[in-house]
Amino acid sequence: MATVATEVIKPQKAKNLRFVFLFTGQGDSTVAAIPTGEGVDDYEFILIDADLDKEENEVNLVALFKDLLDGKKLPKYINTHPHKDHTGGIKEFYDKIGIEEVWHSNHRPKGDHKDSFEELKYVLDKVGKENEFHLKGTNSLNKLRKHDDTEIDKSIGLIDFQVFSPAEYVCDDIDEETSDVQYERIHEQCGVIKFSYQDKAVLFKGDAEKCAWKEHIVDYYKEQLKADVTTGSHHGSRTSFKKNEDDTDVYKKHLDYIDAEYLIISAPKQKDSPHGHPHDDAMDIYKEYFEEDKIFHLGEGPFCVVVTIDESGNLTVEKDERLIETYGKDNVDNNEKKDEEKKKKEDRAKVLTGLAAAAKPWGK
Repeated sequence: MATVATEVIKPQKAKNLRFVFLFTGQGDSTVAAIPTGEGVDDYEFILIDADLDKEENEVNLVALFKDLLDGKKLPKYINTHPHKDHTGGIKEFYDKIGIEEVWHSNHRPKGDHKDSFEELKYVLDKVGKENEFHLKGTNSLNKLRKHDDTEIDKSIGLIDFQVFSPAEYVCDDIDEETSDVQYERIHEQCGVIKFSYQDKAVLFKGDAEKCAWKEHIVDYYKEQLKADVTTGSHHGSRTSFKKNEDDTDVYKKHLDYIDAEYLIISAPKQKDSPHGHPHDDAMDIYKEYFEEDKIFHLGEGPFCVVVTIDESGNLTVEKDERLIETYGKDNVDNNEKKDEEKKKKEDRAKVLTGLAAAAKPWGK
């Protein structure tokens, strides 16, 4: 049966690739429909990062995937890094939906992000080592690492992917660092992944900051970074270009090599962001590289964004409001309340029917 989730997320034609960037407030969540064969039903659905912290209007991932997967498990969850706005609610998601495989950066945060990492660890324990894969930067396509760090080929439908970060030579053990230093190091080494299909590409930057681009990515992958659609690192934070607001050594070389046409920024309205995302100085830089009507800040609507690449390589980018209207937190909460009230009425009716039957005289 068709649902809003299937109508928006699942391509109606065979062999189309689709990414739907979901509005989740201060966080990141993207669902991908990956073509796997010749038919209109040959699709694999993947979740890239998760944010289920019940902010206003955010898409409820559990409700959406219940409709999208119709009782099946999610084939793959890809986590760029284990911070709470990229793993939020993943335990609840696993318990209610299920996950078959997890790809992740293999970092272990503490401080404010310790609890969310424990949720991710819970999921990793459930899926088992044989279904856990690590992201590691590589010059080759379709490569991952097993839990024991063995490099393997890993296919994902009819498309290709390439991991640019974390970098193997610096992705060391940072468990003994303070939580503040560890927070920065994880951003320095979060997952950066490009998905390619029919000469078009979508680049996911996670929360990669200036240090990541300047010291670990651009000089090694400059010829491979080209994409048509890219996300705004760290929810449109200035840290993609500067160490801090006063940093005068502004780094923009990564945007030169990425050379994308469309930019997706996953952040609420600036006034609603606890960090003031997206930062004004970052947006000024982005406007040097992107036409304003091709910058999609999800919180401005709020809305979701649907990116489709067809089998001929044609790319379309469209706003969508139906997913929020159907699966937004407030609507899901209201529907759950209605369901609870309906069940209570049904239970009361059953009780009254039982009492009436018990009160009837024998033989009547």
